[in-house]
Amino acid sequence: MRLWLTVGAAVVAAVGGSGVLAGQGSGGLSGAPGTRTASGDCSKATAARLVERHRLNAFVVPNPVRQVLCGAFAGRGSDAMAISILAPTCWGIQRWAVFRFAQGDWRLVLDRIAFIFPLAAVGTGIRETTPVFRRGDNRCNPSGGTRTRIWRWNGTRLAAGPWKQIKPGPAAGIESGHFKTPSGNIVCFHSPGPTDQPRAFLVCGIKSGLKPAPPRRPCLEGGYAGDRVELFATGRTRVPACAGDPGAFVGERSARVLGYAKTWSGGGLRCSSAVAGLTCRNRGGHGFFLSRARWRAF
Repeated sequence: MRLWLTVGAAVVAAVGGSGVLAGQGSGGLSGAPGTRTASGDCSKATAARLVERHRLNAFVVPNPVRQVLCGAFAGRGSDAMAISILAPTCWGIQRWAVFRFAQGDWRLVLDRIAFIFPLAAVGTGIRETTPVFRRGDNRCNPSGGTRTRIWRWNGTRLAAGPWKQIKPGPAAGIESGHFKTPSGNIVCFHSPGPTDQPRAFLVCGIKSGLKPAPPRRPCLEGGYAGDRVELFATGRTRVPACAGDPGAFVGERSARVLGYAKTWSGGGLRCSSAVAGLTCRNRGGHGFFLSRARWRAF
């Protein structure tokens, strides 16, 4: 799923302890150009082969390896490799795995599907950091802050320690949810905002498409987004260049109907529904008008 909050997908790598970050090459994280251990080669090239062999590239990304950590994560004296795997959607990493070199081959010891920030080595442990989803949040805009935990080898497997909240979510001045126009042609999602930019956010999709259609721009991820607009509590209306998922339409079935002559407001945003179309604006007076026949930003 994707609402194309580009700032929501941005992540910063933090690596600590005795783990080694293997070289990522062009477009990846920087570090030593591959780490050769006594028994196995912990590198991006090896990681790419393992991801392919074990079919971990669920999104079929051309270069799926986001990050490689090398260390004794599978017990004292072990050679292990932790790999985070790219996803071409609103959250850049949605899977990670750990391999241990034993009996002449890399063996999968952990496979996790989860929205995460880059992993970090903490001694012989692996720190996993994730966003916290509040009730009503969609997949692209978690609003509950950030939590972390450390995975350590318990003698037979990697086991997770307790979660620790490290960043609180913003005060709930606006709840996450969906509403739609009576015709069902326009569906909107509202949220307190993503973890890394906690300000109220609204995205509205129109099934009949934006008219006039916005210009097509090159997309490295996803496809043309000619059916949605975005608005924060401050700033001007934005039209995303690309989209890889249904956006606000994912909540269409559960969205409440905003009847004609009715309004919705929250977090400095306000929308008014009318037979002519939907008008939304923020506290700065910027906003947009959407209808089947035309749209405009102001």
